[in-house]
Parts: sequence; structure tokens; C-alpha cells
Amino acid sequence: MPLARIVVTLVITGLLPPVNAADAKPDRRKSQAAYQRGMHADEAGKRDEAIAAFTEAVKADPSNGAAWRARGKDYLAAGDAVKAVADLDQAVQVQPGDALSYAVRGECFVVLDQPVRAIHDFDTALNLKLERTDVYNSRGNAYLKTQQFDKAIGDFSQAIKLRLDNAEPYKGRGMAHAAMGKYRDAIEDFDLCIERKPAYEEAFVERSLAYVGAGDFQRGLQDLNAALKMNPADLRALRVRGAVHEVLRDDASALADYTDAIGRDPKDARLYLARGAIYARLEKKEESLADREKAVELDPKNPEVYVARGGSYHQLGHHEKGLQDRAMAIALNPSLAVSWSARGNAYFLLGRYDEALSDLKRANQLEPGNPETQKLLMQAQAKVSEVVDAQMAKEKLPDTNTAVLPGAAAVGPPQPEPVKAEAAKIEPPKMETPQPEPVKAETPKVEEPNAEAPPVMPKAAAVKSKPKPASAAPAASGASAAALHAQGRKLIQEEKFGEAIGPLTEALKLEPSLVLAYNARGYAHSRLKHYAEAIADFDEAIRLNPAYANAYVNRSSAKRASGDKAGADADQAKSRELAK
Repeated sequence: MPLARIVVTLVITGLLPPVNAADAKPDRRKSQAAYQRGMHADEAGKRDEAIAAFTEAVKADPSNGAAWRARGKDYLAAGDAVKAVADLDQAVQVQPGDALSYAVRGECFVVLDQPVRAIHDFDTALNLKLERTDVYNSRGNAYLKTQQFDKAIGDFSQAIKLRLDNAEPYKGRGMAHAAMGKYRDAIEDFDLCIERKPAYEEAFVERSLAYVGAGDFQRGLQDLNAALKMNPADLRALRVRGAVHEVLRDDASALADYTDAIGRDPKDARLYLARGAIYARLEKKEESLADREKAVELDPKNPEVYVARGGSYHQLGHHEKGLQDRAMAIALNPSLAVSWSARGNAYFLLGRYDEALSDLKRANQLEPGNPETQKLLMQAQAKVSEVVDAQMAKEKLPDTNTAVLPGAAAVGPPQPEPVKAEAAKIEPPKMETPQPEPVKAETPKVEEPNAEAPPVMPKAAAVKSKPKPASAAPAASGASAAALHAQGRKLIQEEKFGEAIGPLTEALKLEPSLVLAYNARGYAHSRLKHYAEAIADFDEAIRLNPAYANAYVNRSSAKRASGDKAGADADQAKSRELAK
């Protein structure tokens, strides 16, 4: 029989061990020796050698939990938290009662931004009687991440009791106090932290934030200067110092900090937004737009960048682009109040008060306590009421007025000249730049708007209405055309667009030449996305009054939404011509 067949037969029958049989049997002595070499290498700062030794240890004996844990700690120190978690999973599997392995794995979960899993592991470690200051401090940091500030303060306080000279829990407790708005308590904790670790740069940054929160900007600035002296490359400190300089109206220093930070991290959209805001305030409009366009490029899914860029477009007179940016911000996050208030502000400054009122109502619903929104909302409501009152006063004039066509003499008996109701004058407004507010917490979801800016609500037009036909009579209910028109406008203000169409139609039956009613009904149709009906109503309004600028603007928006870009551009140009 050939030798090869004999060997195979012996292996199969078990008379000869397989080649890897020795490796399958744990060699605890070899594993322990490799583990000790790894520990000595760690002490000497030779992490790569330590990892190699721990790898040899777990190969020699896969049940060596200490070796798995030690290699996991080294992976974590090297910045590879994923590998570290894999090793620590093995450690707790082979030694489920080892509290230290749970504690180290908890640290890995903190690094991986999985604070809930971290808290669970720290709980297990503490339940296994690992009463150590670092464990309480680490669980406190995990509680900070989950915004459980009272629990965080409890853990940091316990960590301090276990070791009074440890600076870390003082810093953590200070951060929790600051997050709760208890800035004086926070400052006291940061003071104690810095006493124990005078060169702790991060603690200076945190204390500066507490000083700023307490309104002491000068002391906050001093701490930031100290932090940056220790670490000139601290981007967070540069950003915060730039913001403090802004508050202190030192725009030159703020620009220098933001520019320095951008040079160090040109991919941070927040820095471009911050610098762009200063440029806007300094009337450096082109520089502001350039920074905000860069922010859009870097963070295209952030609604705040569109709110900001829209402000630059408005400053430069590109109002359609500005409104499109605000609409994009709303589309990205319909629950963000600043997007609605910014577009409402723009509409107001453009004299488009009904649209401003609608947007500002949304903003106020999402952020009820914002005083700026409430102030502008009242102003928009007053403007809308002023326009409605003016047109109603105009419509209440006697029916005996005689319309005079251009170049034609008046026909009919002489009449005393009626008192003219003052019509809303269309003027291009002076545009200011609405600035974005800080992002607030999520609020109830609202309906997502069209990306195209909605059409303008009608304003009073300086047009004399034609005399009513002799056969025209009030509706059976006794309501006049003026009352029905006012009712329809009120429903539009309440965003009840479908309900508004009925009374506006009845008003037009009674007064077929009521230009404002055609414009209002067209607006309601447009908001309902009935663009063909909307355009037909705007056509009629323009036929009756070819100088009605608002009707051109409204028709432009409806045409754009229905895909007629050329027609929309033509109407927009005509509205600008009439507004001059």
C-alpha cells in the first residue's frame, strides 16, 4: 500500500493526530506568557508590539478574557472602536463576570456615539461592584449625551466623592449645569476643574461658554484667548471666539477668527454661514453671497443655508431667487419656523402682505414665543386689514359713477365728485435681509409648500369699476358684491381656499367687472394648484385693468408652476415695469 494512503488511513482511524490538533488544544501557559509581554509593551508605550502579543495570547487560548480585553483597549486607544468592540464582545462572552470588560466596552460605545448601549454596560459594571471614579464619570458623560442632566450630575458627584483630585468629573458636572442653564454653578465646577488641572484647555473653552451664557462676554473672551494660547489649532475655540467678537460688535476680529478657522477646516459650512452673516451686516453683499453659496455647496440638505443665501439674494435685489431659496428651506424641513418667518419677512418687505401673513402664521404656530415673528405678524395683519378696508370703502361708493374711458367724454348727468378711497400703491420695497434664527426643537409637521413661491394675494388697485348693469341685483341672501368679496378674502386669509371660491364667484355674478375678485379667486385656485382656472381669472383681471401689477405677478407664479417659464418671465417683467 502506498505510504500516503497509509497515513490517511491512520489519521481517519484516529491512530495518528491531525496536523493542527496541537493548535486546537488551549495552551494557557503560552497564552499567559504572551499576555504578560503585551502588558509590558503597553507600559513601554509600544502599542503595536502589545497588540501583536495579545493576538498571540488569544490564539494560544481563546478563553483568555484579559487578553481580549487588553487588545480591545489598545484598539480603542488607536482609534479603532469597531475592532475594540469586537474584542470586548469576546471578552464578556468568555468571562461574563468580568466587570472591567463591560466598563471598557461602555467606553467604546461612547466613542461610537451609542450612549444608550454605553449606559447599559456601565450599569452592568457597577452592578458587578466596579465602584470606580472613572466608571461613574464615563456613565455621567453618556447621560450627558442622552440629555439626562440630573442623572449625569449624580454620577459626576459620586465620581468626585470617590476621588477628589480628579478634574474630569468637575468638568462633566459643569457641562451638565450649563446645559440646564445653571451657569453660575457651571462656572464654579469649571473653576474647581482648572484648579486641579491648570493647563486643561478644553475646560477653559467650556467655562467660556458658561460665562457667555451668563452674559459675561469679556470673561468668556479671556478664557477663549487662554485656550487658544494653549492650543492655537482648536477650531471650536476659534468658532466660539468669533461668535463672542460678533456679540461685542468687533466685526474685524470676528472675521479674522472665522477666516482663520476656514483656513484650517475649509469643509465646515457653519464657518461660511457665520462669516457670510458678518459680510451681510457690513453691506459686503457679494462676499456674503459667495460664502453662503459655499455653505449650500457643502451642506445642501441643511435648510439654514438656503435661508441665509436667500437673504443675500434679496439684498442684491434678486427677489425671485431669494423666495425660491426660502421655499427650498421649507421643503427640506417644513417644521423649521425660521424658514417660514424668513419667507414671510421677505413677502412683507416686498409688499405682498397676504402671503406674508400666511407664512408668519405658520412660523408663529411652530414657534409661539418668538417676539420678532409676533411683531411682524401683527404688522402684516394690519396691512392686510388696511387694504381690505380701502377696497371695501371704494366698493361702497354710489352706483351712479360713470366710467370714463381714455379719450372719451363722460356720459350721463353731472354728478358731484365722490370721495375716492385711497388705493394701495404698488412700490418696490426696500429689501432688508432677514437673518436665520437658531434651530429649535422639532415641532408638529406642517404641510410642505410648493417649491415655487405662491402667487400674491390681491391688493386694492387704483381702478374705477364699471357701472353695474341695470339687471344686476343682490343675491337672494341680500349680500352685496362687496360683502361677498370681503368674505372670500377673509377665507383666503384663513387658508380656506376651497371655501373662498364660492363667495368670490357670487360676488362676480353680482359685479362682473370686480377686478379684485378675479384676482382673489385666481389666487385661491392657484393655492389649490388649479393653475388653468387661476390663469383664466388673472387674464380677466388684466383685461379689465391692464395696469394691475399684482395680477401680472400672480399670473407669473401660476404660469411658472404650470411649466410656462417664458410666459412667467414675461409677466414678471411687466409687473416690474408697472411697479416703477
